[in-house]
This record gives sequence, C-alpha cells and structure tokens, in this order.
Amino acid sequence: MSDRIHFSNVYISVEKKMEDETMTTQPTYFAIIPAHVRYAKTISANAKLLYGDISALCHQQGYCWASNDYFARLYDVSKTSISKWINQLKEQGFVTVELHYKKDSKEIDKRHIKIVEEPMKQNEFTSPTNVIAPIEEKFKENKTVNTKKNKTMNKKHPYTKEHMRLAKMLHINLSKDFPKEMSKVNLNVWASEMYLLNRQDGVRIEDIAHMINWLTTNDFWSRHIRHPKKLRETFERLVVESKKGKTTTSKTETLPDWFNQSIKETSASEEEMVDIKQKILAFQMS
Repeated sequence: MSDRIHFSNVYISVEKKMEDETMTTQPTYFAIIPAHVRYAKTISANAKLLYGDISALCHQQGYCWASNDYFARLYDVSKTSISKWINQLKEQGFVTVELHYKKDSKEIDKRHIKIVEEPMKQNEFTSPTNVIAPIEEKFKENKTVNTKKNKTMNKKHPYTKEHMRLAKMLHINLSKDFPKEMSKVNLNVWASEMYLLNRQDGVRIEDIAHMINWLTTNDFWSRHIRHPKKLRETFERLVVESKKGKTTTSKTETLPDWFNQSIKETSASEEEMVDIKQKILAFQMS
C-alpha cells in the first residue's frame, strides 16, 4: 500500500481483491481520509484507516458493500473488531449504514455503508491535483473543533431530584416578593448550581434546605440572595449569620393569661400585690 500526501488530504493507493459475487480484482483507485476524520479523537486509528477503505469502495457504486468478514480478513482481525470500528464511524456521523433484508424475512441480505458528505467529487478521486484548497479545509477543521468546544461549554452540570427540589424551594420563596424576575428563571440552571453547592462545595442537602428556609426569616438576606449562585458564594457567611439567632423581622410576644386579668386594688392584699409585681418584673426580664 503506498501513501501520497497533498495539502490537508491523504490519498491512499489501494489495489485489493474484492469479496463480491465474481471475486474479481479491482483496478487501482484512491481513498480519502479528510482532516475532520483523520484528527478525530473520538475514534481509533484503525477506524480511520477503515474509513479510507470504505470511501474507496464507495467510489465504485456510491456505497460500500463489503462485509465484516471481508474487512476482517483484509486487516487480519476479528469480525467483532470490524463491527466496533464501523460503529465508531457511525456514531460520530462519518458514515451511514443501511441494512437490506430478504423478502418477508428478518435475515439481512445486503448492507450498504455510505460516506457522509464526501469531501471530493467523483472525478476528483483519480486526480490528485483537484483537491480542496488548504484554506477551505482549514475552515472546515476549525468549524468542527469550535462546534465541539461550544457543545462542551454549553453542557450543564448533572443534578438529581434532590437538587431540583432545592432549586424549587428557593424559587417558591422568592416568587412571593419578586414574581416578575422569578418568572424568567431556568430551574435546570438553578438545580445545576445546587448540585455544585452539594457535590463540589461539600454542603449537605439538609443544610442547604435549612439555609433556604432560614433566609425567609431575614429581611436583608432574603432580598439579596436571589440566585443559587449567590447562595453558593455567600454560604459560609450565611452560616455565621444564622447562628447569631438574630432576625430583622418583628416578633409578636404573647402575654401570659394572668397578666391580662383585671386587678382590683381594693380587693388585693399587700401580699398579693407583692406577688403580682414580682411576676410582672420576672416577665419583663425574660
């Protein structure tokens, strides 16, 4: 097998005996492995080489008809390995696989493998000079890399039902005072932040729930903590604040029943008056 490299495409000169009905020898032809396949980190090197043979066979009839048994003997590997490589190419969208069954049967008659978006036209397979311009190939390669990068950046952190429950708790509490703002909330993003607070920052689920409930008793912090991200950033300080036991909300004290009873000075003895005063003083100091 001889290789020739021209710009950013690899051409592989192939002359193999094909496994078809006539077992005839096919003429020399070129296989192409484009940059987005050649430098893909998601497939093995053997899968890339197999892609080249598939692309070459597709040049004959527009699709590859060779069986796993043929490729296994070609590469001197098991049919399981060939199946694994084809699945890698299929999962990454480099090829499509069509299965044709025998009439009125579930038995596979033929399999057609096709290259997705072949980078070269049919007459360009036999002409090494007719290649894609380097700047165009570079653009395609960068586009592939940037697409994968953007998908990674946009990927949200995982979360469980417990993290979503915490997100909904905080959202419900804030919706009472900030209905317009809370109507635009993405609960999936909030649940992801709760996941980070729990799994990455190491805060227990029950402690997060306790803090969310505590916020409703504090006028200042309930106004300023309006996103799980802010809750993460200030959680340690909130723990200190919550332990002070002070809240800014007003608390209504209920007087004991005996304090509301009418006291008639004319009917109370001196000892009773002293007892009443002591009770009043004790209540004021409690």
